[in-house]
Amino acid sequence: MIFDDIKIPKAASRVGWLDPDHRISFTVVLAAKAPLPLIHAAGSGQSSSQAGHLTHAELRKKHGAVAGGAKLIETFAHSFKLEVTEMAEHRRCVRLSGRAADVGRAFKTRFEEFELHGHRFFAPEQPPSVPEKWAGMVETVLGLQNSPRAWPRRHSAVHGGEAKGRLHDLARAYGFPPGLDGTGETIALIEFGGGFYPEDIQQFCSRMGAAAPRITVVEVGSGANRPASRREIHKFLDVIDGELTVAAKTEQSDPFVAAQCTAEVTMDLEILAALAPGAHIVAYFASTDEQGLYHAVGRAVHDEQHKPGIVSMSWSIPEPTLPDSELHAIEGLLHEAAHLGMTVCVSSGDAGALNGSEDGKPSVNYPASSAYCLGCGGTSGSLTGKGIHEEVVWNAMHFGARGATGGGVSERISLPAWQDDVRVPPSPGGKKGRGVPDVAGLADPRYGCEMLIADRTFASAGTSAVAPMWAALIARLNQELGQRCGHLHPHLYRLGKERRAALHPVLKGNNGLYHAGEGWDACTGYGTPRGNDLLAHLKKLLHS
Repeated sequence: MIFDDIKIPKAASRVGWLDPDHRISFTVVLAAKAPLPLIHAAGSGQSSSQAGHLTHAELRKKHGAVAGGAKLIETFAHSFKLEVTEMAEHRRCVRLSGRAADVGRAFKTRFEEFELHGHRFFAPEQPPSVPEKWAGMVETVLGLQNSPRAWPRRHSAVHGGEAKGRLHDLARAYGFPPGLDGTGETIALIEFGGGFYPEDIQQFCSRMGAAAPRITVVEVGSGANRPASRREIHKFLDVIDGELTVAAKTEQSDPFVAAQCTAEVTMDLEILAALAPGAHIVAYFASTDEQGLYHAVGRAVHDEQHKPGIVSMSWSIPEPTLPDSELHAIEGLLHEAAHLGMTVCVSSGDAGALNGSEDGKPSVNYPASSAYCLGCGGTSGSLTGKGIHEEVVWNAMHFGARGATGGGVSERISLPAWQDDVRVPPSPGGKKGRGVPDVAGLADPRYGCEMLIADRTFASAGTSAVAPMWAALIARLNQELGQRCGHLHPHLYRLGKERRAALHPVLKGNNGLYHAGEGWDACTGYGTPRGNDLLAHLKKLLHS
């Protein structure tokens, strides 16, 4: 069973003991009755598309929660006056809530309260203790510490200015197969904070002369579709356009952050609406704490009502900040997603190889660094109706500052078999880790596509725009193939190694540490898509 060391941010100050009546909500992740086989174990190009995907029923039957685990936690809860707020055996988790005094008694600890940058959080005084009978029944517990999550800020440093291109031009430039629109596919969007106004999506689609796609909102825990006020959105747009300067304190304020998040959500939806208008979009809104990411991914992966085949996430966090327990739990869900035939597209980050590090140490972002996710990096180049002129690595500011594609080598995820022979360099710590990203797309806001929010236009920006772009392309591929692409990595790396036309290499530029070049690199992976060629190759590979 995995429990994390207690890590209190150095800048945090202790307030005192947490109020014993404070409600703590936490999650117990149950152990699986049998481990899933490694889907990327073989280096031959074999993938789940050829081996056959599991159904949700098969996944539960063979790899669901160990028998008796849920009942064990239910009995534990009653013993300490804790409330079972959700019993989700199909997702192998139980959510509990109780007074801090009772939770502390249950885990033989007490909780302290701290303050950091005006936000209060709690943490256990000493490592929690669990009953011996939990061995083999429980994987981990999430939520016994809720220190603030440092999500990377979006669009906050590089001024976008006037949008230079249109999404239809981008689709043509990258060879999106024409005559396809993602009909019959469901794309899951995972979002944290902010929201969207349906009328913005309607107006955006009306300008394109198309009907708005079907959008369903799923609220996860305390997450909800809460768009910022239009006034705050306008202030945010004025800042990124260089027309207004605000203090750092204002940029960190809840209303300003909500405006950034609302622009992020709206951009995700509009990219999908333009590039895969026939797909059903399901937006999962979750909280920003450690349980939020876990439950958002879990709800999408195990959503048997909407059955998404593709997941797009434009949010990721630096690996060093991620607790072991959370990474282990989410890796389990992403592994299940791969076996279910889901393709998970995640942005690699917008702060270059150094990733906003204060100590000068490079890092990659998670979940982009997961071997079960398609890490999406960023490029720069002038987009016109004729294509993208001189596409290079996106690096608007030098040496890993904000405005450059994320990329590098993981310290936490081992090198997968399909990257064995692509010359991934050692990680900064000397480990043989997973290289990020896998693929790329246009990310430079100076050449971004036109988005619409609160009656204002702004440019698409960052690798945040690349993840939904790839998700939309995969929706079109799935539609034509008549099956899910699923875990694409073995196929993409095979095509990349053979220098097939399915991927266009980006040969110039750097992200502050790593440089572009022939073959795979830690800036743009194997490059940008040539959708028609990729479709043709996948037809041969999947149907052979």
